[in-house]
Amino acid sequence: MDKNRTRKNRVSLRLDDAELLQLQQNMKTANKTNREAYLRKMALEGSITTIDTKPTADLVRLVANISSNVNQVTKRCNETGSAYEKDVLALQAEIDLLKPLIVEAHRNSVKMKRG
Repeated sequence: MDKNRTRKNRVSLRLDDAELLQLQQNMKTANKTNREAYLRKMALEGSITTIDTKPTADLVRLVANISSNVNQVTKRCNETGSAYEKDVLALQAEIDLLKPLIVEAHRNSVKMKRG
């Protein structure tokens, strides 16, 4: 046995074909590929929480778009001394798209903390 190994105790588990298939399906649902790590986590904590990061990625993308557009409007204001109404309205429309995503992300985080 490797002297540097931190986990030196082995636990063996036997499954029938149906149980193995269920284990593999559960791992796939949890988006896990390392069976040993999955079983260790389940044995010690009893559950695995998976988080859908797509809503967060959408928020980040929208915030980046708004930030870029604010920078463009600011540059134009600095060059011309005024802002165009259409630029301000476009920014407002982007912010309006962002608001419901923020509310939904907040609701999901509250559910996750309670769950």
